[in-house]
Amino acid sequence: MSGYVMERLNGLGHNSAGISKESGPAGMRLKRRFFKVAVAFIVTTIVIVAVVLGLYFGLHNRSSSIPSFPTSPTSPSSSPSSTASSTPLPSGSSNPPATLLASAPASTFPAIQESFVSFAIEFYFFPDFSGNLASPNTFSNNLLSNIGNISGTKPYIRVGGNTQDLAIFDAALPVATQATYIDGHPEDISIGPSFFEGYSSFPGSKFIHGFNLKNATNSATGWGSLLDEVPVACKSLDGKLVWWEYGNEPDVYPRPPSTWNTSSYVDDWHNGTAAIQQQLSSSCPDMSSGTQYGFVGPSLLGTGGLPPVQLFKSGLNDNGEVKQYTMHHYMGGATDSATLQASLMNHTAVTTKLASILTEMSDLNIPSLINPTSAAQNSVPFTLDEANSLLNGAPAGLDILSVFGSALWTVDYMLYCASIGLSRVHMQQGTGFLYNSWQPVAVPGKNMNINTSPPYYGNVAVAVMLGDLTKAIPQIVHVPLQGMSDYASAYAAYVNGSSLVRIAVVDLREYNASSGVPRPNSNYTFVLPSSLSISDGSEIAVQRLLAAGSDVNTGITWNGWSYAYELNNGQPVRMTNVTTGEKVMVRDGQVSVNMVQSSAAILSFA
Repeated sequence: MSGYVMERLNGLGHNSAGISKESGPAGMRLKRRFFKVAVAFIVTTIVIVAVVLGLYFGLHNRSSSIPSFPTSPTSPSSSPSSTASSTPLPSGSSNPPATLLASAPASTFPAIQESFVSFAIEFYFFPDFSGNLASPNTFSNNLLSNIGNISGTKPYIRVGGNTQDLAIFDAALPVATQATYIDGHPEDISIGPSFFEGYSSFPGSKFIHGFNLKNATNSATGWGSLLDEVPVACKSLDGKLVWWEYGNEPDVYPRPPSTWNTSSYVDDWHNGTAAIQQQLSSSCPDMSSGTQYGFVGPSLLGTGGLPPVQLFKSGLNDNGEVKQYTMHHYMGGATDSATLQASLMNHTAVTTKLASILTEMSDLNIPSLINPTSAAQNSVPFTLDEANSLLNGAPAGLDILSVFGSALWTVDYMLYCASIGLSRVHMQQGTGFLYNSWQPVAVPGKNMNINTSPPYYGNVAVAVMLGDLTKAIPQIVHVPLQGMSDYASAYAAYVNGSSLVRIAVVDLREYNASSGVPRPNSNYTFVLPSSLSISDGSEIAVQRLLAAGSDVNTGITWNGWSYAYELNNGQPVRMTNVTTGEKVMVRDGQVSVNMVQSSAAILSFA
């Protein structure tokens, strides 16, 4: 319209001074009349455009606003990748709508269990996380309680790992642990009675305690240590035990195949578990039989050295002692080629890396094979009792593990685990480990302070997606996103098979706060099932996992809450500079949410 008005003005004719050639009173009146009409037309046009834009953006912001998010109180860490600051996808675009199923597909695997979000603490470092009777680690306990308040039960803690197979119990040792460090790793480990005080530091928590199979089957000292350790362990775990564990990753023991194979492992397993049960009968009889007695296992790394199917065909669980089938899984090793976008913030990498776990579960999900003593012919739950991102730290000079991008990977990884049939996931922790959810003590040699690390916020978001597992067990369904297989993921949570209760969306496109460029955003739209009793105009609550970028390690919030150590010892603190209470509106049977790159959100229908 403005172009048309300018053409009419130009058509009046003017000299170089801009004065009309017409003269006299009539000409002047005509000119004034025309300019009045033109000005009125321009003003009216501007008002109409402003009103239309205002209505559009008002409604748009109401349904899918871009929230404010905190900037890091400290300078962001160095960029975790040498790639561009963000994946070159158009900002403000809308991804093709994803249609949600009316009900969750039937699964042949056992359901999610209580405390799906759980942790595994490396055996030798457990006292750092727990403290002791005189000085319990209240920071660790607060973080566990936060998740317990969401899930209905605190996370289960598996105390084990490589160092459980190096530990010898010494009843006279005056400290919890003692070791010789070789190449930065604890070796020749001894544990004393005070080690077990840590099992009283987290009221309401339950534990898996790992016994040393490697030494018990390799020396008289190791066997004697096992027998001496059982009475102390069972007395400290009365009422707090999930199950026992005997051995860690036996498929990678440095033993020749001629002496260490399926047959020898199964024999050693039965000899050791029988000895443990005998010791329990003497010291803790209530824990030696029935529902109080059992093991997780075989806790393989998955190298193929001890084929799982062959273990069970050889009678590993002929006496019904294996109550949960446990596996270990990592995304890979920390090589120089690892980057945040390619190695972690990449949904295709997650699904590809977990394909072997799904295959292993499928091969074993035969009740007569894995649980032959079950009268009801039930399978056993499949769990990852040790898992995390990259083994052996991070690429040289490049921290991609203790940054916000790792929190987003945590959400994607754990929810995908839930969607393929895993009943629980224990995220591995250890003093000074870069991928930790929290650092329980300062590590001066690594310039690490006590802190709540980014992955913890991912743990919290997963717990929210699953809900209170003491009230309802959801089924998590992976929702494919067309054209975004690498850089985004979505999941739907159903209860009672057909009731959609939540949607999780993870935008995995790497955006670095240190780049200084504007942060792109996109809309994610979901077509709701017609069976969902929700009408157009209904408002859906949105909670967001946010930080200034994928490369920061502070200033992270979940739904406006910070769990920073320095604010309130890990207890939640509401941050006033973060948008909360957000709603999106259902329109035409669809719901859309706008996401900035490197963020996650959960939409709740109940």
